[in-house]
Amino acid sequence: MFGLAPSSSGQSSVQLSLYKTRLQQAQREAAQAQTKVHSLEGQTETARQAAAQAQNEARSIASQVPPRSSTAPTLNTQGETTGRLLSVQA
Repeated sequence: MFGLAPSSSGQSSVQLSLYKTRLQQAQREAAQAQTKVHSLEGQTETARQAAAQAQNEARSIASQVPPRSSTAPTLNTQGETTGRLLSVQA
């Protein structure tokens, strides 16, 4: 019959060392990911501030533009609208 081979302390220390190496690698990757998250959060906040500033500027410009007249344009005796340049070529 085949019996189970006893595990030696040499094998378990190699395996433990391998686990520790994997754990350290995972910790480094987690730290890098956390750094990237902080960087992206900062970029997101900067983009939000820029968007809010652009919206404020757009509102400011829009409030300075006079509203369009809802009345129909006035026509002259030839049926052309007056007060507007229609064509620069004659």
